[in-house]
Amino acid sequence: MRKLEDKRASIQPIKSKLKIKILEEGEIKSIVDTALKILEEVGIFFPLKEALQIYAEAGAKVDFEKQIVKIPSDVVMSNVKKAPRCYTLAARERPELDLNLGGKNGTYFNNGGCASTAVDFETHQKRPSRKEDIAKMAKIVDYLPIISFFWPNVSATEYFKTSPLHELEVAFNNTEKHVQTETVMGEIRAKYAVEMASVIAGGKERLKKRPILSSVICYLSPLAIEREAIEAAIVFGKAGIPVGFMSMPTMGATAPASQAGALAMGLAEVLSGVAFLEIINPGCPVYISILPAVVDPRTGEYFYASPFSQIANAAAIQLAHYIGIPSEAGASFGGNAYKLNDWQIGRENIYLPMLAVMTGADMCFSMGTLEAVNVWNAARTLFDREIYQVIKIISTGIEVTEDALSFDVVRRVGHRGHFLGQKETASNLPKLWPPSILFERSKEPGKKYKDPVEIAWEEVDWIVKNHKVPQLDEKVQTEITKILKAAEKELA
Repeated sequence: MRKLEDKRASIQPIKSKLKIKILEEGEIKSIVDTALKILEEVGIFFPLKEALQIYAEAGAKVDFEKQIVKIPSDVVMSNVKKAPRCYTLAARERPELDLNLGGKNGTYFNNGGCASTAVDFETHQKRPSRKEDIAKMAKIVDYLPIISFFWPNVSATEYFKTSPLHELEVAFNNTEKHVQTETVMGEIRAKYAVEMASVIAGGKERLKKRPILSSVICYLSPLAIEREAIEAAIVFGKAGIPVGFMSMPTMGATAPASQAGALAMGLAEVLSGVAFLEIINPGCPVYISILPAVVDPRTGEYFYASPFSQIANAAAIQLAHYIGIPSEAGASFGGNAYKLNDWQIGRENIYLPMLAVMTGADMCFSMGTLEAVNVWNAARTLFDREIYQVIKIISTGIEVTEDALSFDVVRRVGHRGHFLGQKETASNLPKLWPPSILFERSKEPGKKYKDPVEIAWEEVDWIVKNHKVPQLDEKVQTEITKILKAAEKELA
């Protein structure tokens, strides 16, 4: 394994010179108009009386018995327009690790979550996931610059009802980067999560100014959201914590068997959440994510790795930006590959992050999972790093400057010479050879390179054992422990 050195956390969002668009403006408008028509004429299942009342007072048509909200287009868009296009997802302490969304800062990548099965570091066999797995992945994310923020990667299954809060606690203790949760649901858990984040941030007002936590709220396609999801969104929204609304329509199963239909329905879902939060807290930072998949017509299995899904995901980024709010794309989380160093890994997981970068996604997840996000494999993170480094190199294009053109170096070397001894070569050649688990020379007879899977496991193991993350203040940790104990008592 190449020599590794410990270092303080840093981030490297990918800024693409190459820009593409999937949809023409007229096509975007047709999808948006259809989404608004769905909300106005079909409506959304919103199973929380408080939320139904808020929507009724805002001008929506509410069937309190069926818990269906039909929202006029003007009510939707007048509130959606209150959402900010630009805002910051703050790091734990260091502003240089902040994610500044909505500008020209590129695409920020994160890891994936939240699996219930982990591949053990020692045995490399599958087992139920544990809290300690989150600590390990948080350290890996903290160490790798290509990953800009952290999702708890697995479920802390040993803590049952309080597992989402334990996931946050161990995340904040093992990375300085921004933390995003998709598992904190329900009013009680959300309030405790806000309390934890407030203690770490230095108070509730400080948390509003520098939100070190953000949330992902998932819809249940078609056209429904869970009660606990609404409760959590209300708590987070009132606290000023950024909330993302995610739709995962599966074409042919939970969505129409067409990309445009799935996008229109998915957009209707997420817009209902955005408008709702802007009603209760105008200016609340939000983002949207629409991740269409395809049902396998032979088996009924969820299949996100389809190119039809991937291009629709990229189109969803255009929809978000047309409306004027940040977007989060999905990447390798939905790959259906079952093992590393397999042709399928590359085939499934390069196109979507590349499309996300080139269409201008603000954020993109995920890294480190297999089997359609059901299994966390830490070594997989290093395979994804390879893919994302390729995307970074391709999308950032070629530097053409006087220094890069190298005329003086060419003149100095002249005819039939070589460039190995030039100082510019010593300076620039390493930049053309980024860190990699590939092409490490093997000492075994007849074998040119070592197995990348072996190298990946060695590297993640080294990171976990050697990377030092600045710990939370002792008083802060004491307060968080008290919060966890209170939550365990209330939720028991």
